[in-house]
Amino acid sequence: MEKCLPNLTLDYPRSLLENSQYRCAMMEEAEDKNYQAVLYRKCKEDIIFWINLFCWTKDPRITTDTLAFICYDSYQEDYILKIQEAIDTGHDLLTDKTRDMGVSWMILYVFTHKWLFETGSDFRVGSRKEDFVDKLNDIDTLLEKVRFNLKHQPIWLLPKKFNFNEHCGYMRIINPDNGNAIVGESANEFFGSGGRRKAILLDEFAKWETKVAEAAWTATADVTKCRLPVSTPVGSGNKFAMLANGTAEKIEKISLHWTLHPEKSKGAYYLNADIKIPIPDSKRAFQLWKSGIRVRSPWYDNEAERRSEADLAQEIDIDYLKSGYPFFSLIELNKQRVWTYIERKNPAGPIPYGNHIKASLVELDGRIEVRERPDGWLRIYELPKSEYQYVVSGDTSEGLEKGDESFMVVRDKITRNVVAACNGLFSPTDDFDLKLWKVAKFYNKAKLAPENNNHGYAVVQNLKLMDCDLYQTRRINELGHVTINKAGWTTDNKSRPDMLDQMEEEIRRGSVELRDDILITQCKTFVKNPKTGKPEADGKFLDDGVMACAIAGAVIKEEPYKAKVSANKASKQATIDEVKKQRKNPFKVG
Repeated sequence: MEKCLPNLTLDYPRSLLENSQYRCAMMEEAEDKNYQAVLYRKCKEDIIFWINLFCWTKDPRITTDTLAFICYDSYQEDYILKIQEAIDTGHDLLTDKTRDMGVSWMILYVFTHKWLFETGSDFRVGSRKEDFVDKLNDIDTLLEKVRFNLKHQPIWLLPKKFNFNEHCGYMRIINPDNGNAIVGESANEFFGSGGRRKAILLDEFAKWETKVAEAAWTATADVTKCRLPVSTPVGSGNKFAMLANGTAEKIEKISLHWTLHPEKSKGAYYLNADIKIPIPDSKRAFQLWKSGIRVRSPWYDNEAERRSEADLAQEIDIDYLKSGYPFFSLIELNKQRVWTYIERKNPAGPIPYGNHIKASLVELDGRIEVRERPDGWLRIYELPKSEYQYVVSGDTSEGLEKGDESFMVVRDKITRNVVAACNGLFSPTDDFDLKLWKVAKFYNKAKLAPENNNHGYAVVQNLKLMDCDLYQTRRINELGHVTINKAGWTTDNKSRPDMLDQMEEEIRRGSVELRDDILITQCKTFVKNPKTGKPEADGKFLDDGVMACAIAGAVIKEEPYKAKVSANKASKQATIDEVKKQRKNPFKVG
């Protein structure tokens, strides 16, 4: 007759000291074979029971580095059951997280539990480098975590034929009783291909190279029904971020933010007009964070002191934008107001401030007229004003379906604000050049500055044949002499950083209103490449609007607003100028 579990086992303690003492007492009781059988069955049926009483973790940062793993009921038990459900029902599940929430350990516990007790449970674990997947005696690697936990299991919970030396090798852990395997693999374009797996862990997926991540995600779709991408965020343009934000495809997502952790969220609060408002518990703290409120705690304040803004965003805040090495100030970009689209009841009336219309421009009898329509190709924020001067800049695309877009920006020379914008997959010639010409003519025959690089060359050549004020790229030699280089704006190693730095300053100082939703979004995903330091679009995002806007700003700096004066005013101004000269040099003989 089997020995029944004592009531104490069904209500085991959760504090570290008491749980550790309980484990020792339980293992003494387990010398009884019948009791072993009861415990074995309980472990098989209840993964939380097995983890809370038989699983271990290791933290080299503390003196007693081997610790009993005891789930926080605030989030870890639910998360473990969610992983188990995703595997059992066969669906993908993405986890974005704060660093040090125990995610890797929890997923590997689920894999190990099924590896022990369920036939047909083969798993693959992967990370961006082989040294992160498996390195003997390195607890930071995935498979070493599995080995470490297996070494601390009682022998009667391990497979009967299991031998560590034979079945716990590099990159592969085998269950000889049921044939299950947990294998490791580093990131590559053919990751996971071949064979079938119960589930696949893609660890720190945001750090995988974009091309490799795309290929691996596609390849693993036929290998398993349960893919588990896990990561702290690293910008908005990688495959992980696109999955997390729903821009790649729909996938179930769980966020494990630090506010869920009872130790990290202890003393949580938020600020309301510099007044600390205490938060009663981690559940409420998480809810407030989800609603967009900046939650803090003593633990968080300490982390904020020792980390950079980007590091805090990546490792602590689950902030995709700030973690991606943003080029422009996100604080200032978030202050930028996106102007609302409206359809005017009176097309001849003004556009109310804070709104914009959509229109197409047509040429009739030598004049450019506005045809307001919902599918218009031009977004107009301000109509042209008399005596105002404008710059129309353009970044030309290749016109390919999967390529970049052509983008046009119109900026006022006085305020530097964006007054109109346009983007799309226009053909370089017979389309984008005509749009640029119409817009420039409409905005008081504005200075027209299309980029002349690559496909922009054909646009510039066509515009040279039209009646327009075409910008000319200038070059200054060592003697200070200015020469015309060629028509259109030339983006090179000198002009590119200069114009982008100027735009960064304009945004940081709040001296420009961008207004355009697409342009502002591109600015938020424009980053400093951590490898090259080059400012560019993050991952698959576009930056054509950023470049067009920066070109316009650079042209305004080079050719600022200059008031036009009548002949009489010009004569009067000449006299005033001569008087000023005399005052500067009163001894000069006229």
